[in-house]
Amino acid sequence: MNFLDKLFIVQSIEETAEGFVARVVCNPQHPVYQAHFPGYPITPGACMLKTAGGILEQKLCKPLFLRQSKTIKYLSVLIPAEGKEIEYRFSSLVGSESECKTQLVIADAALVYAKMSLIYSYEPL
Repeated sequence: MNFLDKLFIVQSIEETAEGFVARVVCNPQHPVYQAHFPGYPITPGACMLKTAGGILEQKLCKPLFLRQSKTIKYLSVLIPAEGKEIEYRFSSLVGSESECKTQLVIADAALVYAKMSLIYSYEPL
């Protein structure tokens, strides 16, 4: 079992004109929040990044390995106890025989939490 299992619960995945959107909710009871940070839990940026890869793997039905993060900007703190529905908005999805590139915005109706430009390979490096 992956430690990040059930950190975010995927509610839906829908196609868009630009790519696709995964709607998720945070699980405030997940053990990661006991350490990050006690009394004021926030979602670690690394967990948001790892969740993005998991969602993309689910969508493409193949294992992915993060090869390069061209840009990662964390813009707002994601507080799990607020119970907001979060959108992982994937766009500019380009795949080849060896890799997959995408732009990602993690946001809700009011805030943008992160913007990322990611490249995944289909084989470990």
